[in-house]
Amino acid sequence: MKNSNQKQRVKKQFIKKASAVKILFIFSTALCLSLLPTIALSQSRLAIVIDDVGYRPKEDAAIYAMPKEISVAIIPSAPYAKQRNDQAKQQNRDVLIHLPMQPMGSHKIEAGGLSLGMSQQAVREKVQNAKKTVSAAIGLNNHMGSAATADQGLMTKLMIALQEQHLFFLDSRTIGRSVASKTAKQQGVKALDRHIFLDDSDAFADVQRQFQQAITYARKHGTAIVIGHPRKNTVAVLQNGLRTLPKDIQLVNMGSLWRGEKVVPIKPFIMLFNTTPAPTSVAPFQDVPLLRGIPR
Repeated sequence: MKNSNQKQRVKKQFIKKASAVKILFIFSTALCLSLLPTIALSQSRLAIVIDDVGYRPKEDAAIYAMPKEISVAIIPSAPYAKQRNDQAKQQNRDVLIHLPMQPMGSHKIEAGGLSLGMSQQAVREKVQNAKKTVSAAIGLNNHMGSAATADQGLMTKLMIALQEQHLFFLDSRTIGRSVASKTAKQQGVKALDRHIFLDDSDAFADVQRQFQQAITYARKHGTAIVIGHPRKNTVAVLQNGLRTLPKDIQLVNMGSLWRGEKVVPIKPFIMLFNTTPAPTSVAPFQDVPLLRGIPR
């Protein structure tokens, strides 16, 4: 009788323990399932380039206070071009030469820019001089240039010069019939195109809408290349947008796109379980329904 009561007590204890283990298992499973959306989350890339850097100390400073993944495009003739180049280099921030190029209209371009009809040597010297000022540059994009980027001859000369300087090319796409990116690839220069202009309109609501459009574009196509400018409302939108960037969007620099680097995936959640067999699963034991067993 005494042995029977003892067995009953042991049985009840194991049933309680089994219930506790069952509850723990259910909780752990639920936790893992709740994390599945995060584990399976695919990431899209958002690359932002700020043009016209080198003119506005206050706005430039705000841009340089943002994450280093924000790339800057510096106009070589700008008054603070060299300082901004050195500052970006210290921050390990990607730098582009923002080279003025001839537009379709009669707008005057800054010193050191490209015009139709230039010789190969003239183009080469413009790029070399720009690189001397913006020495940290890994690439170049066009400032204006609706006429220049549509001219096959000038773009061929530019790409030859860029190849000599080991520079990538970003087409700002200031005209729909640009041949710049296509010509770059023909000359062996890695090139990419701008997808979204952030601040064609300087109104806060419009800039905000363009930023959301960039997020949507990135999700649909995997990558969005955005160009903006160091302006008050652009700075405000970026400060808020980057602070609340969705988890499925990864901010990347332009260099990573040119080099074809893969998106760093979100680290998966891994739950480790003890693989040591429980004492009740090792013979000899007495079989009990719903339990591994009761030691003899």
